[in-house]
Amino acid sequence: MKKFVMLVLALVLCMNMVAFSAVAETAYNDLPFKTVDLEESDPDYYAQLLEAEIYNYKMVRNYPTLFEEEAWDLAQTSGNLLLTMDPANLTDEEKATIVAARDAVAALAKAQLKPFEGIDGEVLYIWGDDMPVTTENVEAGFTVASYDNADFRPFLVPYLVSDQSQAKGTLIVLSGGGNTTRSNPNEAYRVAPAFLDLGYNCFVLQRRVEPYNNEDIVMDLQRSVRYIKYHAPEWGIDLENTLLGATGFSGGAGNLCTLMEKFYGDITPDQFDTDYVCDEIDAVNSDLDIAIPIYSGRPLETDNPNIPHIFTAVGADDNIGGMNGYDQCIDMFLQMREIPNVNPELHIYAQNGHGFGAGNAGTSSMSWIPTADLYMQKVMGLAEVNYEGEIPAEYVLTQDILVDWFPTGETTVNVYTNADHSKVLYTFFGWGENIMVEGLLINDRVADVTYDSVGYFEADAPLMWELVDPNAWVPVA
Repeated sequence: MKKFVMLVLALVLCMNMVAFSAVAETAYNDLPFKTVDLEESDPDYYAQLLEAEIYNYKMVRNYPTLFEEEAWDLAQTSGNLLLTMDPANLTDEEKATIVAARDAVAALAKAQLKPFEGIDGEVLYIWGDDMPVTTENVEAGFTVASYDNADFRPFLVPYLVSDQSQAKGTLIVLSGGGNTTRSNPNEAYRVAPAFLDLGYNCFVLQRRVEPYNNEDIVMDLQRSVRYIKYHAPEWGIDLENTLLGATGFSGGAGNLCTLMEKFYGDITPDQFDTDYVCDEIDAVNSDLDIAIPIYSGRPLETDNPNIPHIFTAVGADDNIGGMNGYDQCIDMFLQMREIPNVNPELHIYAQNGHGFGAGNAGTSSMSWIPTADLYMQKVMGLAEVNYEGEIPAEYVLTQDILVDWFPTGETTVNVYTNADHSKVLYTFFGWGENIMVEGLLINDRVADVTYDSVGYFEADAPLMWELVDPNAWVPVA
């Protein structure tokens, strides 16, 4: 079915070229722009120019990093005015608007930037010559009102940390817009630079949207995970010692939930599109370390054995379309709490409805990105949270041990003892708080727990002492 669809799409493109009988192509940053070769006096000129500039507008909005910001913004603003025009009944004012859009696109040639520095200047199309398609009659769904042109191919827009030795991790960013559009300006194009400033590589996914179905759309996300894992070594991205996550907003968060439900691990696209032939990228595992669904989420119905850590944030008054995002995010958080080795975190922001993106100015939602940064580094064991309480002066020796049996994952525990090794004190961060456990030592074992700040660690205290190396003590600084 998929090969047939791709053939039909090719025919659609050929027919479009017939419709553009007086239309040529030019290229800025290797992107194909439509231009009209007719004279302005030709009666068909403005109708064909309108069609060409709508095509250009839809294409340009997906490439925010290939051109200078001012020129890119102008091309977007000019092109946005074209979508409701009737090519058979254009007014003089509309013709002038179309010409302004044409000139704004032509100006992009002078506003080119080096594309995607650090990745050999490539546009990162995630599929090769083959692409899985399960949508029936997808070619019939493309109209002037469609978000994309019929020849759209999903790709990634990279934002890379200049020194990869300092990168904290890598995130895929999916904007919202349901499955009909990509609300990149308020979400992806604000969020990716914000995480980049905090030390994360970001890849904005320009995924397929309608007329493609949800299955095809989420396969783009699955492919992106694999694509980044496959190419990370050649890009100098260290995924062995840093994290790989994805953050999605609204509809993009829904896509992220579907990924965790049915497109995880070694599940490959040919299990959905039987005509698709897998390649070496599809052989890579598609699991994530971190999932960040923002103002959308739901309890998952899945057999996925490797659900990632979950961070979610939502406005307390989020009720878009009668769908209570607030309740959905809480339900997801409560479900995740019951899953071993998943450490969920939920933030609810007052007076923040749906769509706050990188944060609404003047509200507490401005803090969610820095908070997510702290969360990711902690749950992945990439950052320590130091005990902030006072260590009694009698404890003069210390060392660290690594405990691997806590349900929260591997935890660094700071161990202290006094000069005659008659007492032990443990401090560590877990379950959202700083924890202190103190005990008596007799014959080099914990004979009694005399203080437990949370009351859970009486049985753990002797086991933790067994991990102590008697030759590793150092003086308390």
